[in-house]
Order: sequence, then C-alpha cells, then structure tokens
Amino acid sequence: MKRYMIVVLLVVIVELCLLFGISLFFDTNLANTIFLGSCIFAIFAFLMSSTGDVLSKSGQMAVFDALLGGYKPQHEKMTLRISPFLVGSIFCFGMYFVLYYVGFLT
Repeated sequence: MKRYMIVVLLVVIVELCLLFGISLFFDTNLANTIFLGSCIFAIFAFLMSSTGDVLSKSGQMAVFDALLGGYKPQHEKMTLRISPFLVGSIFCFGMYFVLYYVGFLT
C-alpha cells in the first residue's frame, strides 16, 4: 500500500510538472492548461485501465480473424482496473480545483 501511494504521488507530481511546463513553453493560461490537460490524462488513464471497451474489442476481433476463428473473444465482460495512473490522474484533476480556489491559478 505504501508503494502504491508513492507511485500515485509520483504520477500527480509528474503530470502537474508536465502541464506547468507546457503552459510555460506555449505561453498559455495556466488554469486552462491544467484543467484541459488533467481531463485528457484522466480520460487516457481510464481507457488504459479498462477492458471490454472499443479499443480492446477491436484488438480481440483482429486476433480472432487472424487465427481463423481459433481464438475465443473475451470482450463480453467489462472490467476496470484501479491503477496508480488512473488514481493519480483523478487526483491531478482534483488538484486543479484546489489550486484554483486557493488562488494560485488566478
């Protein structure tokens, strides 16, 4: 559990630093960059953590077609694995609200 929390904290720090760097490099509004970037990170993390979605379904169907029906597709069951990347991305989204209401992003 301790290692899991360290990885989550590391993900939050890396995402916030990356978004802060993008904001400085492109000279954009920091609040908008952190909000949109954290939304994109959260959606990407959700897609990477889930199975049974459109991305994995098409991959499994490609294997099914390549093996001429010798592969049993398993996309009927949808699961979501709570990974440190997903939790860190959600915390990064929450950090936007904390930083905005504290007054750092005004």
